Amino acid sequence: MDYPATFEFNAPERVARWRVIGNLILSIPHIIVIYLLGIVGTVIDVLSWIVIVLTGKLPAGLAGVSCMLIRYQTRVGVFIVFMRSSYPPFDFDTSSQDNGKDPEVTVNFEPELEGRSRLSVFFRFILLIPVVIVGMLWGILAELAAIVAFFAVLILGRWPKGLLNFIVGVNRFSVRTSAYWSLLTDKYPPLGLS
Repeated sequence: MDYPATFEFNAPERVARWRVIGNLILSIPHIIVIYLLGIVGTVIDVLSWIVIVLTGKLPAGLAGVSCMLIRYQTRVGVFIVFMRSSYPPFDFDTSSQDNGKDPEVTVNFEPELEGRSRLSVFFRFILLIPVVIVGMLWGILAELAAIVAFFAVLILGRWPKGLLNFIVGVNRFSVRTSAYWSLLTDKYPPLGLS
């Protein structure tokens, strides 16, 4: 693993045309859960920041909750943009390694628990500025790609390969950025999509 957070997606060959709208409607319960977990995630991020700055260590329990949150959000995000047909599980496993309950989306982490850079963590918000700017650009391009994919899937019943690869890359970038933001690693996330 070259970065301590990975995203893998097994794309289906065909996507039912109704999923371009149906998946968004079906994901409403997950969106509510993500909203509530987002509140928990904010508290966990603040606690992690305080603990790492004071001790130089990240407790495994805090890291596990962050891993679960990122994994859950990623699985639901892939479903919302109609890249998959199976309904994402309501899975709240806090292990760093994916438990395999969702065979289409795999998100693994290798959180750094010991020997953390207190200085890097202390200034994390400043260090994130370039990543956030690049992430906003990738996000805008991903929204445009999703609009094109909406019509492509509606007409063809499948994702065009180039668009699919681009959206998978943006998801990979998002998982890495989230791991850095959530203090799971001090390794700066690559700004590319590979």
